[in-house]
Amino acid sequence: MSNKRSSAHTKVQQIGRERDGNQCQVCGSKDHVEGHHILDHQFGGAASIDNIIALCHKHHNDVHNGRIDILKI
Repeated sequence: MSNKRSSAHTKVQQIGRERDGNQCQVCGSKDHVEGHHILDHQFGGAASIDNIIALCHKHHNDVHNGRIDILKI
């Protein structure tokens, strides 16, 4: 399976960052904010605004390295 994201996933990440005020939802930082798929697209996560959270680069890395968990409420 390809690891490349579709344009739909890329667009929804941008919309999610904008919805969250381009601010990390963990620490409030506005530096290097990225859109994170709560359920990764390669595991069936939808290209949906409900599956995106804005995270700073540090917390995005923390999620992918298993140091923190992001759960959908």
